Amino acid sequence: MPQDRRHFLASAAMAGWAGAAQAAAGHGGTGGSVSGGAGSSGPATVGVIGTLPDLTFAQREPFLDRERASRVLAAENLDALLVCQGRNVFHVTNFFPLMERMSLTATTLALVPRDPARPVALIIPAFSYYYIMADDGLVPGVQPYVFTSPAADDQATAPSFYRLSGEASPKEQRRRDTLTAAAPYHADMVRALRAAVRDLKLDNARIGYDDDPVIALLGKAASTVQMQAAEDTARRIRLVHTPASIRMMRLASHANVEAAHATVAAARSLGSIRAIRQRFYAEAALRGNLGVFMVINGSSSEAHDEPLREGSAFLIDCVSHLRNFHGDFGRTVFVGEPTARMRYCTSAMATCWQELQPMLKPGLRFSEVGGLGNGLLRKFGFDVPMSFGPHAVGLAHNDQPRRSADGSAANLVMEENMILSIDMPLFETGSGGTGHLEDLVLITPSGAVPIHAVGSSTYTI
Repeated sequence: MPQDRRHFLASAAMAGWAGAAQAAAGHGGTGGSVSGGAGSSGPATVGVIGTLPDLTFAQREPFLDRERASRVLAAENLDALLVCQGRNVFHVTNFFPLMERMSLTATTLALVPRDPARPVALIIPAFSYYYIMADDGLVPGVQPYVFTSPAADDQATAPSFYRLSGEASPKEQRRRDTLTAAAPYHADMVRALRAAVRDLKLDNARIGYDDDPVIALLGKAASTVQMQAAEDTARRIRLVHTPASIRMMRLASHANVEAAHATVAAARSLGSIRAIRQRFYAEAALRGNLGVFMVINGSSSEAHDEPLREGSAFLIDCVSHLRNFHGDFGRTVFVGEPTARMRYCTSAMATCWQELQPMLKPGLRFSEVGGLGNGLLRKFGFDVPMSFGPHAVGLAHNDQPRRSADGSAANLVMEENMILSIDMPLFETGSGGTGHLEDLVLITPSGAVPIHAVGSSTYTI
C-alpha cells in the first residue's frame, strides 16, 4: 500500500543521513515502505541531519572523459573545443568560475584539444587561481594559464595577494605557493589564450566554441584558426558520465530525495504550496544542495499560492543541485484519503514505471520511449492520460544537446552510463488533484537502475 500518514511521520522521526552511499536496486511501486537507518528511502527531519557528503574525490578525479571528448570532436571535424560558459568550464576542468556566480561571463576559459595526450588548458585570472583553485585543487590533465594585467612595459604585472598581518595561515601559504608555482603569468586573457593555442599546437586548427564572447577573444589570440559554433558539442561530450560524475550525481540525488521526504513530512503543518516550496529549499541546503525549482500541484509559479485541500492529491517535482550536479525527483502526495480515481491513476503510473525500467537500454532512442510507455498502458488496460518524457540530467535539469551535429533536431540514442529522468506527469486534473512520478536512473546493459533510494510512488499526509 502507499505510505500512510502514521507510518510516514514515524519514519520521518527516525530517518537520517546514513544512507548517503546507497541507492535502491529497484522501484518500490505503490507497495514501497519507508523505514529509517542505513540506505533509508524514507523522509528525514531537520533534527537528525548528519555530516555533509565528502567531496574531496572531486579534487582528484576529473569529470571529463577525454577519450569520449576525442571521439565527439573527431566526429564533428574539430581539433579542439574552447568553452567559456560556467558549467562547460566546470565539466572539463572541475573548476567553476567565481565571477559567473556574479553574472559576469567569459571570465575563465578552457581549451580541450582533441588529442587526449595533450592537457586541457585552463585560462584563468590570477586572483581566481589564488582564491579558489588553490583550495579546490587542480585535477590531473589540466594545465593552468594564469593571467594578471599589463604593466607599463606591456608585460604581466605581479599577481595580487592579501596583505599579511602576522604569520600566514596554512591555507594562505598554500594559496600563495600554488599561485607562485603557476608562473609565468600572462598580461591578459588574450595572451594567455594565445600561449595555450601555441603550446597545444592549434595555431591552424578548427576550433569549436560554446558562446559568442569567445569569437573575438579567439580571433585576437589566433587569427589563423577556423572557428565553428559548437554549444551542443559540450553537451554531447558529457551525455555519458564518468565514475566521478556518477558519484556526484548519486550524492546530489540522495540529498534531493531526502530533502523532498522531509518536506512532505512537514507539508500538512506548512499548509500551502509556497510554504512547502521554501521548506524544500531549506531542507536541500541543510544537506549540501541548493534548490533550483519545485513544481507543486501543477504550479511552477513562485508568486502563486494556495492551501492544501483535504481529500485531494498534489504532485511534487523537486530539483536541487550539489556543486552543479542535479537531482530530480517526482511523487504524488495524498492529503488524507484520495479519490478512487487518483488511487487508480497513481497505481497505473507506478506499474508502468516498474515495467519500463528494464526496457531502457543502450541503443534505444529517446523518441521510442513514449511508444513503449503507451504500449504498457494498452497492455494493462489503463485509462490514464500520461506521458513518458526522457531527458538527460547532469550539470543542468535538461543537460542534453538540442541539435545533432548536422543541425537537425536531436534524436538521442541511449548509451551506457547516461543518467536520465523519464518524466511521467499525469495529464489530468480536477477534484482528485495532480500526480507525477519521476526518478533518476543510470543506463546499464540490463536496463535502467535508479541512482537513489526510490521508496513509495505515493505518500499520504
